[in-house]
Amino acid sequence: MKTIIITGMSGAGKSQAIQILEDLGYFCVDNIPPQLIVTFINLCQQSATEIEKIALVTDVRGDVFLEGKDTLLAEYKAAKDDIRLIFLDARDDILVSRYQETRRDHPLTDSTSNLIEAIQQERRSLEHFREIADEVIDTSDIKVKELRQQLLKVAKADRDHTRPKVKIYSFGFKYASPMGADFVFDVRFLPNPFYKQELRNLTGEDQPVRDYVMSFREAQVFYDKLEDLIQFVIPQFAKVSKNTVEIAIGCTGGQHRSVTFAWLLNKALRDKGFETTLKHRDIKRNRLDH
Repeated sequence: MKTIIITGMSGAGKSQAIQILEDLGYFCVDNIPPQLIVTFINLCQQSATEIEKIALVTDVRGDVFLEGKDTLLAEYKAAKDDIRLIFLDARDDILVSRYQETRRDHPLTDSTSNLIEAIQQERRSLEHFREIADEVIDTSDIKVKELRQQLLKVAKADRDHTRPKVKIYSFGFKYASPMGADFVFDVRFLPNPFYKQELRNLTGEDQPVRDYVMSFREAQVFYDKLEDLIQFVIPQFAKVSKNTVEIAIGCTGGQHRSVTFAWLLNKALRDKGFETTLKHRDIKRNRLDH
């Protein structure tokens, strides 16, 4: 089980880091005390539910600055080859600026210390974690997109994990157009299988319907262009840190033509290694309501 532990200075980007790893398929837990990390990892390994990757965040909120709190973790990590410790850091002036912008209190700020004193105390408390870290990432001058790229390298994510997930769904325009889709395609220009008596009560999930829909030259030309476009554009979204692409395909009632195209596109993308989900929004509606 691959495990990534994230720690570091408050305000250095741990929240953004855990969100990025969650998008990459990691089971994530924030603010876990270091003395519980080993126990939690063992529980995940013994779980009946298969967990392949976990990411944990620990920091001063977990009392890591108290004497001896990190000893067990350091010894456990040294004995394992599937645990990566990432330390996020930033210059003091950057941390001060970020806290001033968000108007949040530093976890160690109290009535007897100011912000810069709290930052310096935290830096001393986390010194050992920084020393044993596999990777130290300075976020002073980088953006979230650049942080994501560095985490991808540290996590040694494979090619599939750098691709956005693809959600494909069919729908019927008569039941309202979808909201939130990145792409909406209309296939109502094709002959409607509804008017073929033997196909009326079938759907695009049935081979006879797909055969009929794709028997027209216009359907094949349109599908080829659609698949080519989607295969080109999905990897481009990864460059702007978009993790999910939604594609909606509509016909009149969401039963025949749109289901056919959504089914075919989903199969083609899966065959090429993309992670997809397929949903037919209106396929269960009254099939005679056209």
